[in-house]
Amino acid sequence: MEPIIPLPIALSACTDPMLSAEMAVSVTDVTVSPTLSVTLGGATVSVAPN
Repeated sequence: MEPIIPLPIALSACTDPMLSAEMAVSVTDVTVSPTLSVTLGGATVSVAPN
């Protein structure tokens, strides 16, 4: 079993955390997709649900 790192501790190692959302509107529905982006060791890492 892998250890669980609490989110505040994991984010403290990152710089410039940003939470954004993409919204798409069509005739039948509205969808929203959140994305979390952070800078880690000079690289930008983004996580979005599938």
